[in-house]
Amino acid sequence: MVDPLTIQTAFPLGDEFLRAPEDIAARRRRRLLTGGALLTLFFVSQEVQLFKFLEGLQIVKLTAVAVAVLLLSSRDQLIDRVRLRDAPQAKMIIGLLAVAVLTIPFAVWPNVSFQYAADAYVKNVIFVYLLLQTVRSDKDARVIASVLSVGSAVLVIPMLTHFGPWVTYKADPTRVAVGGTYDANDLALLFVVTIPFAFFALKGSSRMVKLILLSSMLLMLIGMVKTESRGGFVGLVVIGVMLFLTGSGQARKYTLIAVIAGTALFSVAAPSAYWDRIDTIFHYQKDYNLKEAGGRIMIWKTGLKMIEQNPIIGVGIGCFPNEHAKLSPYHLQSAAHNAFVQVTAELGIVGLFLFISIIVVSLVMSQRIKRAARAHLTDPDLLWLASAVQVSFIGYVTCAFFLSHAYSGIFSFCVATGAIMTARYRAWRRSAAPAEEIEYA
Repeated sequence: MVDPLTIQTAFPLGDEFLRAPEDIAARRRRRLLTGGALLTLFFVSQEVQLFKFLEGLQIVKLTAVAVAVLLLSSRDQLIDRVRLRDAPQAKMIIGLLAVAVLTIPFAVWPNVSFQYAADAYVKNVIFVYLLLQTVRSDKDARVIASVLSVGSAVLVIPMLTHFGPWVTYKADPTRVAVGGTYDANDLALLFVVTIPFAFFALKGSSRMVKLILLSSMLLMLIGMVKTESRGGFVGLVVIGVMLFLTGSGQARKYTLIAVIAGTALFSVAAPSAYWDRIDTIFHYQKDYNLKEAGGRIMIWKTGLKMIEQNPIIGVGIGCFPNEHAKLSPYHLQSAAHNAFVQVTAELGIVGLFLFISIIVVSLVMSQRIKRAARAHLTDPDLLWLASAVQVSFIGYVTCAFFLSHAYSGIFSFCVATGAIMTARYRAWRRSAAPAEEIEYA
């Protein structure tokens, strides 16, 4: 038998030639995962906005292209890719894109609809698909959850230090946001969606990772105070209750600790202006949303008028602000401030059906997987992911009732993780089927 070292000496082909195939595959998987983690960081938590010198460099697009190249460069990865039949949430978000494209010719503002679909919504679909192909194992899922947790927490630092791209509102200078991508309410939604992943990823993580996740959750809670978002506060309460009700005995212990710590933090750190704003949830008679032209009630009424006039195909994706200015008695452009009104007004009842189906399928699958994992009928590592997806979606729905996030990167992350969870569950069932047949034989 010829010594490999002799071959390398005579023909210097490099380490890649002599490396075992499984080592090469593992390296490719790590590179792909790294790309997926960076894409999550840049697309969902929008870390790029912290650095002004990166503006205009199209970092998200370049990262997505790099991840796609990494995926396409390996024949094995392509053969082993996740099929859409195993990820119904991914199929549905592609369906939403198809509806958006098909309704462009009938949109009230076709150019606006075309530009939004091509420049914005297609990115969501690409992100969901690439992340679906990136995450194949429990370790991969934990990496993505940890990266998003740290990325979301880092956004709080400029809010605390007043260094960097932090912004305030002229009418409400105590409310702080970061950069121009997310306003204060958007940031609160990001924290509400991310906290469940950080929380459930604690179990099974190393001591160092647990410390990082706990620190991230603490920073996100502080960030929640700085946003002074009422919808975010309601979402935080809802996910806190869900963490307690749906978690295991150990998770409930962590939840109680987190609730006590969070209550102490909010009591000490939250200024009186924060509690005055939260108090308007219960004493809403004087809230501007009820009567003023830019209030949510008036905007929702105009949105319902759009739905009444275009119930089947909507006014076209991205056209809500323009059509609102046309139909509103005040002729003001405005976002929908409600994801369900937004998607129905823009994409009609078909769009609403697909949008709700993504949420319902994810919630149903997460509950089914949790039961199967506890009964040892599926991979036990899916338990924490299913729990995180379930609570995260519930938090999203709570906050998105007051926000225009039917097509955002935050929603796309929920869709992607729901698709990943479902695909891994179905793959495990297929791999376990032969063993079950042998056992019963």
